[in-house]
Amino acid sequence: MFFKRRSSRANSYVEHDSNRQSFDEFSEKRPESSRTNQPLQDPDDQPDMYARQSQQQPQPQEQQQPQMPVRGMSSGGHSVHGGMSNGAPVPATGALKAEPMPDLLAAAFNQAVRPYTEKIDQLESQLADMQSWIDQLEAQRAEVHSWIDKRGLRPDVPSSIAKIMDTTTPDAAHTLNAQLDRKITFVNFDLHRLQDDLNDSISSAHFASSMLKFLPDIHRLTLLPQGPKYAFDLILKLGGNLNSHGGLDSADQADIAARRDFYARLDTAMVDVVQRRFGEGEEWNVQREIKRIEKTASYLKTYGVEPYFPQTREVMAREMEFQPNGVPNGQSTSPRYH
Repeated sequence: MFFKRRSSRANSYVEHDSNRQSFDEFSEKRPESSRTNQPLQDPDDQPDMYARQSQQQPQPQEQQQPQMPVRGMSSGGHSVHGGMSNGAPVPATGALKAEPMPDLLAAAFNQAVRPYTEKIDQLESQLADMQSWIDQLEAQRAEVHSWIDKRGLRPDVPSSIAKIMDTTTPDAAHTLNAQLDRKITFVNFDLHRLQDDLNDSISSAHFASSMLKFLPDIHRLTLLPQGPKYAFDLILKLGGNLNSHGGLDSADQADIAARRDFYARLDTAMVDVVQRRFGEGEEWNVQREIKRIEKTASYLKTYGVEPYFPQTREVMAREMEFQPNGVPNGQSTSPRYH
């Protein structure tokens, strides 16, 4: 029996020559242990030369899950297939805990708006600090206003502070009227005491100039809600203080001229007060106030001092013509003044 082998030097099969030993002679020289006949086995029945380490136990059909091939990198940098990584089996994908994929769009949006949200937080913090600071300033302002009112200094404050006090203080008109009335009374009392100390009368011009200094504060009072009714009484009080000063029987023309000028300026201021009082729709007895003014005018006329509030009486009389009989003021339409 001859075998053919592939020669390494020629690309063909060659027969063994006679000088080579035959297969029978070679087999006869083999040891007995190697020549023992063994039963032939079916190649399909022979066990695998290497055990399959990745062989899985059969699972019930309802528990089996599809497995995806796992690719891994070995220590040498080459990929290992067949579920092996570094010589160890890789568990199936179903055995690992599923993690949700990151939302890249939301992450990019949060990253983009982060500077703005930080700026908003910073501004909110600054706003809270400023609000706290404003509350402290308002508390301090209220304390200062209270201190001013306790000392009756509201008529003497600067215009910037006066505007704030008139708009933030409750019952500003009532408070200002009380302090103005008190101040006018004190000034009138001081002038009379000074006249007694000098044992000589003060000229009507000097007395009138002292009273006219209150007209700006009275105008300020007129601009406040419910202020015109207080201003009306204060202007009449200024005129009454000069009337009580005396000196009417002296028949001094300079004194009489000073009085006329003083009453004319009071009359101009009173017209604005009366118009604003009618505009507020207040219910007040206009006829009684007209008679009150006419009574004083008749008294001064006997000493040659006239007229006394002529424009004011005209405005009030014209208002009375627009009122029905028996209907109090405020319930009828008031005329407009230009």
